[in-house]
Amino acid sequence: MEKLGFENDDGSAPAEHKQANPQEERKQYIQHCIQALEHACQCHDAHCPWPMCQKMKRVIRHTKKCSRKANGGCNICKQLIALSCYHAKHCQELKCPVPYCPNIKHKLKQQQLQLQQKSVHFH
Repeated sequence: MEKLGFENDDGSAPAEHKQANPQEERKQYIQHCIQALEHACQCHDAHCPWPMCQKMKRVIRHTKKCSRKANGGCNICKQLIALSCYHAKHCQELKCPVPYCPNIKHKLKQQQLQLQQKSVHFH
């Protein structure tokens, strides 16, 4: 996954994400971005002191007006949708404010039902 611009000004990952294991580093980075997404979707403070919040709010605003996402041509939108997918897998909120989450949860439930129906037919 290409990074969403949440790295430090020099392009490096934030210090709390530097690990010896690249897979663990990526996992923690994604988790940090999900936390930022969840926070930004509920934060109404225009001057929120958390830099990740401001960046994520910009990404969310971008996806709402992006014209290239419809044909899959926008990497920023693809990344936000991917983050929303990671989030949706564990989300329990009925009216979740995270972009795409309700639709993704619905599709995940449909897939799960289809798999269950297929496994019933095989037994």
